[in-house]
Amino acid sequence: MKSLFSIFLVFFLSKGCSQEQFISDVKISYGANSRGFHRTIQIENKTFSVINTRDGKPEVVELSDEQWNQLGKLYSKIDLKTFNDLEGPTMERAYDGKAHADMSIIVKDKTYTTKGFDHTIPPAKIKEFVDYINKLADDSVVKNPVLGSYSVEELLSNDVSKKEYFISFDAEKVSGFMGCNMYSGIYKLQDESISFGPMMSTRKYCENAMENETLWFKVSTEVTYFKIENKTILLYDNENKLILKATKK
Repeated sequence: MKSLFSIFLVFFLSKGCSQEQFISDVKISYGANSRGFHRTIQIENKTFSVINTRDGKPEVVELSDEQWNQLGKLYSKIDLKTFNDLEGPTMERAYDGKAHADMSIIVKDKTYTTKGFDHTIPPAKIKEFVDYINKLADDSVVKNPVLGSYSVEELLSNDVSKKEYFISFDAEKVSGFMGCNMYSGIYKLQDESISFGPMMSTRKYCENAMENETLWFKVSTEVTYFKIENKTILLYDNENKLILKATKK
């Protein structure tokens, strides 16, 4: 009987000691970055703050007691003993399909950090927690309907869905890939109107792969408004001609 109790005690301690701290006693950092997206979430001392733009200042999000309780509940499911080994199931970040994300937890003088994962596709063991903090961050800002990364499907009615082109919008900048060079620029949004400034790009030359890129750089300045249909963005000129169609990844 004594040995049975000892086995039970060892099992109980091995399950329980991995999570000795409450969420109020630790510092949690979540970061996600790509050429067209930036997000930092910090949780510390009952403060939840978010940065959604590069060089931006943290904005404190006021959470209800219910939200803090839910955060604590989800945090209690995280096993710190295996946290450093966590990595995502996908690698879309390798070709800018998703932002590169990671998460760290500081407990007293020890730091635990994941091995990295695609933003919105975290390791299964922390998925509930990561999804929840990103939802809190999403709900805290004024909604920009075009934010996100999209796979380009049509350019001036030409099917380009198999070419792995993409376009990404953060709070102020647009970026993407149209066959050869990475590009970026500024866009302005008001209601359903959208306009693009001149695009800047890398200077690589790609034989037989620059026609659509050159075309996009030219016609992007003609875009005047957009529509969102489910997860698809449609960009039009002032003559209602469809310039670009892309679907959120």
